[in-house]
Amino acid sequence: AGWTVTEVGRQPWVVVGFLRTAEAVTPMPHLQLPFAMFAALFLFLGVMVVVLLKRMVFASPGAEPTDPEPEREVQP
Repeated sequence: AGWTVTEVGRQPWVVVGFLRTAEAVTPMPHLQLPFAMFAALFLFLGVMVVVLLKRMVFASPGAEPTDPEPEREVQP
């Protein structure tokens, strides 16, 4: 019963057997452009996260082998 109550609670204006969900939805013309811009923004942000994380991983101190004893110059 929990799933049914949750789903019906999301659409209180829809009466079972009287008004379908498709009939209860308000039409939203010209929604394609804002949706495409929103999707492009999040795609861009996702790509930037991957690029920046990749840079951070490869630039970490453990990425390069270090010499335990650096060479010292001999002074005469």
